[in-house]
Amino acid sequence: MKNFFYLFLFYFFSLNILLANQIVIEEEQWPCQLHHLEAPKQSDYWPGKKIILDNKWKDDKEVNELVYFITNHANTITQGKKAIDDFSKKITNEKMKQEKFDLVFSGVFQEMSIYLSIAKHGVFQFITRIELLENELVKQNLKNKKLERKNIGRSKKGWILEIADDAEEEAEFQCNRMDFLERKARTLTKQLINN
Repeated sequence: MKNFFYLFLFYFFSLNILLANQIVIEEEQWPCQLHHLEAPKQSDYWPGKKIILDNKWKDDKEVNELVYFITNHANTITQGKKAIDDFSKKITNEKMKQEKFDLVFSGVFQEMSIYLSIAKHGVFQFITRIELLENELVKQNLKNKKLERKNIGRSKKGWILEIADDAEEEAEFQCNRMDFLERKARTLTKQLINN
């Protein structure tokens, strides 16, 4: 039992130390827009308004359903705008509408921030993968060598370059995803402001 406790402590502290280390990427290595390196700010989406970002939006069933519908990747920006308009028409009391829209914004901002951080983490992973593959090429003195074709399949350099190319394409896809998520969050927030 004592050994189990020490083993648990060891893994607990190891995991915390491992997760505390952040990947450091130079700006010239970052393939996306530079502002994606920073966490999104509420003022960038709804200037002049300070909304408390908490989980109260999850307690309101209607708000919760709306947030999950409009932030769902399967639903378009146009569908989200229409859902916000329909939601707005149901509420006649202006004070109640303002409170509900504050909750909706809180939910949209939190959900989109999570999606953006996941996409950013994906870019970090792909950049790291490319760096590791480049290091492997250097380690094996294959970086400046000609690509040798063998009778069966590809050379090791060919495989490494193909994997690196795939990682680069995935990083570019994640960059485009971050741009889309940001555009979707801004458009939906503008729709909330207009209602």
